[in-house]
Amino acid sequence: MGIWAVIDFMTNKNDCTSLQMPVSCFDCHCKILSDKYLEMIEAIDWQRFDFIEKNNKRGRPSIYSKIAILKALFYMELAGIPSVSKLVRILADDLYKSNILGFNRLPSESTISRFKESIDIDRIMRILRSMIRDKDQDFMCMVGVDSTSLPAFSMSDPDAAWGYDHIADEMYYGYKIHLLYDLPTLAPLCSIVTPANIHDTTQLLPLLEKMGSQSLLINGLFGDIAYDSKEHVERLYPVGIPMINRVNRRNSKKELPKYRIQEIIPFHDITMNKLYKNRMHCEYTNYLLKEHLDLKRVNTTRIFRIRVKTGLTLIARQIQVLYQITRGESPRTTIIK
Repeated sequence: MGIWAVIDFMTNKNDCTSLQMPVSCFDCHCKILSDKYLEMIEAIDWQRFDFIEKNNKRGRPSIYSKIAILKALFYMELAGIPSVSKLVRILADDLYKSNILGFNRLPSESTISRFKESIDIDRIMRILRSMIRDKDQDFMCMVGVDSTSLPAFSMSDPDAAWGYDHIADEMYYGYKIHLLYDLPTLAPLCSIVTPANIHDTTQLLPLLEKMGSQSLLINGLFGDIAYDSKEHVERLYPVGIPMINRVNRRNSKKELPKYRIQEIIPFHDITMNKLYKNRMHCEYTNYLLKEHLDLKRVNTTRIFRIRVKTGLTLIARQIQVLYQITRGESPRTTIIK
């Protein structure tokens, strides 16, 4: 493109046709380049997701790129787009953005929705954990475990149950999200969604099972009093995972130490108190997920849909962390500049 074409365009700002571009005008092109959510998606090594394109079913292969649909779903969560229908409308009105995501032809709302319900959330989170670990060798070393409440969309949701929200100090009808976090980066590692009446301590070992061999990277596991269990400490310590949590003295007649692990190793209370302060990062992570990524409400019912919605939100947070670390910025925020 010659310099005179650029000058001609700049002197005719109302005439976008004077400067030919592949898809859109110069102003639209600049708008796309300034879209941080698209930029964050490009921080992902998409070659690790080639397995998604494989056709494991009989019949005609899909005419749409499954990776493109996955990118669109990630974009939807990062940008706070509330529904697939609105996502489709946005992409239909912005062909450049649609092409950037990888669509030669835009799928229908039903196609994206069906794909959304079929994705393997756990596998995707495992891949993103590995990507972050490649850039931060301390990632997954200091881990916290906690749960957070998620009220049901409808009181008629048959999969939900009544539970107690200790933060709001009230009963609620809905679900509970059990989470493992990387405490320094505030990144979620894996999750389990249950009805709200399931106790936190029952989900610790299943969460570690979801981590697989990556759980061996954990040098410290921090939980609150709800996770107090002598069995947990005795099972995890021999494999190199010290569980650090306060002892629940209720219903115990004998004198107990302040922290359960002190029954195995005689750490001083002062040392343990300093370590235990790291657990408070769990509360801040829950705040980020709820207030900045809107994980405090859902607009769907049934637990399998809740798991998908929750999983995509947690994946969005992982992408934020990956993007920030790639840029050399602090990952401890959801506000991307």
